[in-house]
Amino acid sequence: MAGKRKRGTKENGAPATNGHKKAKNDTGAAAKSTTAIFEKRPFVEAPTGEERRREATLYDLLASEDENERISAADCIISSLIGKEKVPEAVLERHLERRLFRGLASGRNAARLGFSLVITELMTQLFGEQALAAAHYPGLTFQKAVRILMDKTQPVGNIPGQEERDHYLGQLFGIECFVSSRVIFGEPTRWNMVLDLLLKIAQRKVWLRSQCGWVVVQALQQMDKKSAESTLQQVADAGMAKTADGVAFWITATGKHPDIKVKPWRHHPLATKTLGDLASVLKESFNESSKDPNEKKGNAPKQANWTAQLHFVWDIILAYYAGEGVKTDEFDQFWQRVVDDGFFSKNATDGQKFKGFMVFQKMLEGLVDQRSKVDKLFSKNLLNCLMNQAAKEDRYLHRAAVKALKAIENTVAAHPKSLTIVLRNLLTDNGVYTFDQRTSTKTIDRLLQNSGSISEKKILEVLQLPIPSLSNQEETQAKSTLRAYVEYLSKVLNASASTGSEKSNGKDSFGLYLQELSRLAYSQPEDIPSELLTEQIRELCRSRLESSLSKLTRHADDFSGLCNAIAAIDPSSVDMDDDIKTAVDDALKRMRSLLKRKSKTEAAKSVNEALATLHAISIFQLYNEDPDAMESLKDLAQYDEKLKKGDKTEGNSELLVEILLSMVARPSSLMRQVSQQVFEAFSSHITAGGLQLLTDPLASKESTMGQKELFNTEDDAMMVDEDGSEAGDDDNVIDLDDASDVELGSDIEFVNLGEKDDASDDEGDSDDSDDEDDDDDEDKDGDEQEGPIDLDELCANILKSHRLDKDMDAESSDSDGDMSDSEMMQLDDKLAEVFKQRVKAKPDSKKEKKDAKQSVVQFKHRILDLVDIYVKAEGQRLNPLAYALLAPLLNLMRTTSTKPLASRACEIILNYQKVLRKARSNKTAESSSSEDDAGNDLLALLVEIHEAAGQDNAHAYSKAASAASLIVASSMFAAERDSIKQVAAVYAKTQSQWVLGEVQLQTSFFADWNNWCQNHAAQARDKKEEK
Repeated sequence: MAGKRKRGTKENGAPATNGHKKAKNDTGAAAKSTTAIFEKRPFVEAPTGEERRREATLYDLLASEDENERISAADCIISSLIGKEKVPEAVLERHLERRLFRGLASGRNAARLGFSLVITELMTQLFGEQALAAAHYPGLTFQKAVRILMDKTQPVGNIPGQEERDHYLGQLFGIECFVSSRVIFGEPTRWNMVLDLLLKIAQRKVWLRSQCGWVVVQALQQMDKKSAESTLQQVADAGMAKTADGVAFWITATGKHPDIKVKPWRHHPLATKTLGDLASVLKESFNESSKDPNEKKGNAPKQANWTAQLHFVWDIILAYYAGEGVKTDEFDQFWQRVVDDGFFSKNATDGQKFKGFMVFQKMLEGLVDQRSKVDKLFSKNLLNCLMNQAAKEDRYLHRAAVKALKAIENTVAAHPKSLTIVLRNLLTDNGVYTFDQRTSTKTIDRLLQNSGSISEKKILEVLQLPIPSLSNQEETQAKSTLRAYVEYLSKVLNASASTGSEKSNGKDSFGLYLQELSRLAYSQPEDIPSELLTEQIRELCRSRLESSLSKLTRHADDFSGLCNAIAAIDPSSVDMDDDIKTAVDDALKRMRSLLKRKSKTEAAKSVNEALATLHAISIFQLYNEDPDAMESLKDLAQYDEKLKKGDKTEGNSELLVEILLSMVARPSSLMRQVSQQVFEAFSSHITAGGLQLLTDPLASKESTMGQKELFNTEDDAMMVDEDGSEAGDDDNVIDLDDASDVELGSDIEFVNLGEKDDASDDEGDSDDSDDEDDDDDEDKDGDEQEGPIDLDELCANILKSHRLDKDMDAESSDSDGDMSDSEMMQLDDKLAEVFKQRVKAKPDSKKEKKDAKQSVVQFKHRILDLVDIYVKAEGQRLNPLAYALLAPLLNLMRTTSTKPLASRACEIILNYQKVLRKARSNKTAESSSSEDDAGNDLLALLVEIHEAAGQDNAHAYSKAASAASLIVASSMFAAERDSIKQVAAVYAKTQSQWVLGEVQLQTSFFADWNNWCQNHAAQARDKKEEK
């Protein structure tokens, strides 16, 4: 047994070795096999072995989905059949019967495409000009080839439906091969035979009728006049003349032979006289089309099932009307009578309307270059149906309507020159000016995005079409139209702003839009009634104008775009006093002067443009009646004078920072973007005082008190109730219904609600404790100023009673026990009224606190954006002033209750560390000297950072503090290597305090320091070894 197993193992190992050797030669064998398969040698009559495998492989490749494989296989098969060496007739017939015609009935992969390719070429060479059949294959006639086709594709017996469909498709593909080979008119009997087969298939299988019709159209293009007349007559006899296929036949035939006249279409199907019958036929309404009393009902064709695919006759109709010889009026008559009154009439079915939308899309895409014909497409019934179906999702044709609107958008995007004609039709005439509201879409908005390359004058003419007739409209409709007009102006202005950088002059790219929008925002145009241009619409104009300018600023390559835009606004359109007009004129002159001022460096040029931008923003604020705008213009004028003189004192920097802070404090994206761009340009001019002024607001509390400090709000505007916690607000709200039901006796004592609220502060959320203390102090001050309602005094007067702590001061009173019921009810009513007044007088403290905190947090976010810009810009220059930002950022992380603010501050510190590392690796002599000068002042900052680091042990805070400490340590070490002793001493002191529990720190704080030391020690060793 052991020996047998041993021999088995040995025997099994040998084949494995042989198989491995064989695998090495697989590539070479496969290449030889492929070459042998595609070798163009004649097929043999009785293939065996290798020849049979070659035939099978070639026909298998002929059905491949890869087009290159199909073409290679087809070329080899044709050459192997009727190449230089012709195969015998028996071999050719065998391949036609068993392979080619039989393969047409196969639904495998791309079999029909590949087999049709070979059959078409064979028919061309056999029965065409070369006439190989007559010379070499006398027994193979055209009729025999057709019979072979029908025999091999004829469904026989009870076969599945899919197999039956495959056989009929095979017949149709085979007949199309005969037509495509252009040999059917060599003898008169050939076409008649093929036509009979096509008509039979069309009558028997309605779902194949359009495909059969397409084959007939291909054949008609090859016929002479006599054959075409005969064909049309046979089609008419078969009852297919009044069908979409019949229309295609007559249009094709008359297009090639204009004088053909065959019933029932004695005139051209698209002629004016026949448009009525044509509409009925194309709608597939055969009852209406059969108006000829002599026509036999038995000849009427079966109506095909409805399909979402558009009939090919529309391609022929489109080709006819796309011709230059067809006039626009002729197309207009066809469109109105056939499409608009046919497919979109009140009696049209949903299926007909669906087809109508598809016809509209096809015509729009095909006639887009002929504007006069495109103008006729937007007919009344079509647009009404389109708007109705697109308005609501529950409509049957909603998706079809939306698809049609999408086709309009895509067509205009591909052909922007068609925008004006499309807009005119959608917004006027048969459309509505508030088209987007009517259809619940954004079609007009998307169309106007393509207006950047179109003349603004032409676009504006279209948008202004309904404006002169506003006085004739109802007030509601007129206001809606005017509001839509403002929105459209905003859209085209945004589109022009997006493409403004591609044009040479920013003013010319959107000047008219800007002037028109500013005319509505700041003045009273003569062509618009004053009662329609309300303050609400004016505010909408200003808002849209600001958003457009914001987008312009975002896309502009430099500062000149915004300045040119502001200069494009006509100052005379703004209602201003004389002194304000004078200030605006002076500011505009300075702005233009700054833009034209020559500068020696790019940095100086950027500063001048940034200052010009500040002038532009201040002018815009003045247009918007901002009370601080005049003061800003004065400050800018002062700063400009000092800048021209070269004065770079501390006050100049602070003045600039104050202007920028006033801008970022506004909830405006325009102000935010401009302030950031200007600050980046002026970053090298910012002094230590300017940085301190920038970071001081970061220490403000995120409460009403902090809002008051930052924004100088009035005391009464920031007043909140004496309760300090949000949790207690709900407890202090008095339910009026409950208050009116309380029975009050003479022995009831009233406790000050303010004291109760103060007591409830301790039960509030701990997270808001700081805010609550600040708000309590502020609220008490406010109460002293305004004199709030004294609830104790009012209740005492009504009840003739007093609080227990006022017994000594109170007068004696009679008992209330002898009060009647009516007196008790009157007393109850008086108390209810007191509580109502108390509730009305109480402000919504919770909302005010929330709004105040949100405003402060947003302001801090804007400041952090500026700090980040400064760190990235000046960190690259190793500017020592940037170190002063570390302590305020750490303080913000420690004191803020808003997590995004803390995360943003931490991110800025880490980014600063990365920027410094990169800057030191590429530092220049100038930046190195600036860092050396700062080395002596950093020790105190390092100590301050370590003290701050020990005040919180949060992970993110410790990470930021460690990064800040290493920033300072690295700078000190880079300035003077011996300063490492001072740095190590600071770290040693902090570590000892940490061990003794005097400070709270994460272990990572010291781990980062150790890693830093190891890295620098390794660098020092490497330098010594190099020396």
